[in-house]
Amino acid sequence: MRASKKEKKKTKTYKISEIALLTELPIATLRYYEELDLLKPARNSSNYREFTEADLEWIFFIKRAKATGMSLAKIQDYSRLREQGDSTIIQRISLLVEQERILRQQITDLEGHLDFILQKKHHYYETLQKNSES
Repeated sequence: MRASKKEKKKTKTYKISEIALLTELPIATLRYYEELDLLKPARNSSNYREFTEADLEWIFFIKRAKATGMSLAKIQDYSRLREQGDSTIIQRISLLVEQERILRQQITDLEGHLDFILQKKHHYYETLQKNSES
C-alpha cells in the first residue's frame, strides 16, 4: 500500500541564512565548516544548500564541542568516525574522554586560581581589620 501525497510528510529543510539565525553562527562559519567536511548539506535543483533537522542538531553538537575547547581538528576526527556508524562508538567515546580529561584539568586549574584570589582577599580583610583596631 502506497502512502498518499497527503500522508507523505516532507522533511523540513532550512536555507543557510535560516541555519545562521537558528545557530547564531555567521554564514561564513557555516561555509567554512562545509569546507572542512564538518557539514555536508544537500543541494536543491538551484544548487542552494538545504539543511535538515539532523544537520541542525549536528551543528549544535559542533558548537557545544567547540565550547568545551575541542579543536576543529578533533571535531573533524569525531565527524569522520560518526560517518562510519556505530562500529566507531568506542573511538568516539575515547575522543570525548580525552576532552573530559582536559576540562577536568582546566577546572582544577581554575579552582587553584580562585583559591589564590580568596586567600589574597582574606589577607587584605585581615589587614583592614587590624588597621581599624589600631
